Amino acid sequence: MKKGIIRYVVSFTIILLMWWFASWLVGLLLSGPKSSVLPGPLTAFSTLINHWEDIWPNFLRSGYRLVLALGFAIFFGSAAGLVIGFEESVNEYVSPVLYLLYPIPKIVFLPVILIIFGLGDLSRVIFIFLVTIFQVMISARDAAKNISPKWIKAVQSAGGNRFQLYRHVVIPATMPGILSSVRISIGLGIAALYLAELSYTNQGLGYYIDNSWKVFAYSDVFAGILAFAILGLGLYLIIDLIERVFCRWNYEDRS
Repeated sequence: MKKGIIRYVVSFTIILLMWWFASWLVGLLLSGPKSSVLPGPLTAFSTLINHWEDIWPNFLRSGYRLVLALGFAIFFGSAAGLVIGFEESVNEYVSPVLYLLYPIPKIVFLPVILIIFGLGDLSRVIFIFLVTIFQVMISARDAAKNISPKWIKAVQSAGGNRFQLYRHVVIPATMPGILSSVRISIGLGIAALYLAELSYTNQGLGYYIDNSWKVFAYSDVFAGILAFAILGLGLYLIIDLIERVFCRWNYEDRS
């Protein structure tokens, strides 16, 4: 635990130093109003604290949209991926469909989603869901395909049925891979969230950042970026906690 905290402190310090140096360099190279386009970390954190009353409602709305979309993507994506990967007959027919749909940039569907489902939270949740579900689904499918046949035969020889096979072999064996894909999906989801909040909304961190850009409030822009970072960090820590609880064997051999 202490080592983990120390690693976070060291990483955070390095990021702050790099940020400060980049801000100093930009201020040195540019002149006039442009010199403040990259405020330093102290300015950004100060703005975040001072304007927290304005940022907080946007933080809550973005968090609600992201968590709801990721929750559905993780549930349906992992369930579908496990079945696709473990059931060979299903994999033969569904995998080609995944290969066709996954590379399509989901941003092209955002106008259609907004027209069909309106300009509220539902459209943005659906968009983030589409962006993230394929990552979880394909990772779960690949993890299920790579399960050792020895484990499957052990359960079958003990008289285990299909449900017990999924419960005692498939889900535990694929959980680390699924959680790794969830970590990637968090980053993808935040990027999708920002895009979804750029237009036709008056709340959310994406809206707050874009509105601050338009009035050249650069310190507010980076305060919004820090709020996004806090949101992402919180979700990553939750996933780490879930992994420690449900994948304890991954930590038993670590000193």
